Amino acid sequence: CMAFLISSIGDWLYRLALPIIILSKTDSAYHAATAFGVSFIPWIIFSLLGGSLADNYAKKKILIIGNFFAASAIPLLLFILMEKQINFVLLYSAVFVLSSVDPLIHPSFQSIIPEIIEDNHFAEANATIQTIDNTLSIMGPLIGGSLVTFLGDYNALWIDLISFLMTAVILTQLPSVKSKEIKISLAIKKLASDVLEGASYSFREKVIFSGSVMFLFTNFALNMFEANFIYYMTKSLNYPIFEATLAMSIGGIGSLIAGFGGSRIVNHFRAGILLSSSTIMAGLSTLLLLVSTNYIYIGIVLGIISFFGTINVITYFTLRQKTVPKRILGRVVSVTRMVSYASIPVGSWFGGVLLGHGQSMFTVILFAGIIRTLTGIGAKFSPLGKE
Repeated sequence: CMAFLISSIGDWLYRLALPIIILSKTDSAYHAATAFGVSFIPWIIFSLLGGSLADNYAKKKILIIGNFFAASAIPLLLFILMEKQINFVLLYSAVFVLSSVDPLIHPSFQSIIPEIIEDNHFAEANATIQTIDNTLSIMGPLIGGSLVTFLGDYNALWIDLISFLMTAVILTQLPSVKSKEIKISLAIKKLASDVLEGASYSFREKVIFSGSVMFLFTNFALNMFEANFIYYMTKSLNYPIFEATLAMSIGGIGSLIAGFGGSRIVNHFRAGILLSSSTIMAGLSTLLLLVSTNYIYIGIVLGIISFFGTINVITYFTLRQKTVPKRILGRVVSVTRMVSYASIPVGSWFGGVLLGHGQSMFTVILFAGIIRTLTGIGAKFSPLGKE
C-alpha cells in the first residue's frame, strides 16, 4: 500500500504538470488533450504482453523493474519540454515511452493481490487501494497545484522521478512468491498462446466481456471532458491553477466516500445492478456540469460523478477477481483493460478537436453525459446487468 501511495502521488504530479506546461507554451487545447490521449495508447498495444508477463514471471520483479524504467524516462520528457519550441513528435514519443510502463506492470499489480490476500478479503483489499487512490484525488491536485505554483511545473516532474525510485525500493519488501519462470527464449513462443488463451476467455465469458465494453464507452465519454479539464478551468473559465485544482480536490471527496464504503456496498448488492446503475447515475450527474460554472459547484458535481465511478471500479475488479481463474487472471486483466482503454485516446482527441474547431465545453459535456448515461442503460440489458 505504501508503494501504491507514493506512486500515486507521483502520477498526480505528472497528470497536472504536463497539461499545464503544454498550455502555458502553446495555449492549445488540442495538443494538451492529444498528449493526454497518447498516454493511453500503450494500454492498447502492451496490455496483452503485460498480462503474459504477470502470469509467467515473478510479479514483484516486474513491478520493481517497471518503476526503475519509468524513472529513467522522466529526464527525456523534461529535456523536450524545456526546449523553446516544443517538438510535438518528440513530446508524444516521450509520453508514449513513459506511459508504456503502466500496461506492462498493471496486470502484475492486479494479479499479485490474490497471491498475498485471502479470497474473502478481495473486496476489502480493492476498497483499500481505491481509498488510497481517492484520498490522493483530494490531496493530489492541491499538492500538485501548490508545487506547480511555488516550485514550477518542471520541478513537479522531477519529484515524479523520485516517486518512481522510492516505489521501486519499497516494493523490494514485498513477500516473494514462488513462480515458475520460463526462459526468455521460450517467452516469445509462449506469448502467442498466452494471448490467445486470455483473449479467448475474456471474449467467451459474456459477463466479463460486457463489463469491458461498458468501460469502453464510459471511458470515451469520461475522457472527452477529463482530458480538457485544465483547459476548461484555466482558459475557458479563467480560474487560476489553485482554484482549478481545488475543484478537482473537492471532486475527490466523492471517490473517498465510495472507497470507505465500497466493500460493504459491493458485498450487499448484485454486481450487475451496481455496475449499470452507477454508470447511469454518473452520466446523469455529468449533465449537472451544464448548470453552473462556479468552481465550488463544479467540484461538488465532480464528487458525485467520482462516487459512482469508484463504486463501478470496485465492483468490476471484485467480480473479475472472484470469477476468473487465478492461473489466467493476469491475462484477463490485460485483455479487459486493453478493450476498455481503447476509447480513451479517441475520446481525449475528439474532445480536443471539438474545442479546436470552435465548439464550447458545453457541447463536450453534453455529449459526455448522454453517452455515459446510454452506456449504463445498455449495460443493464446486457449479460453483465443480469449478473
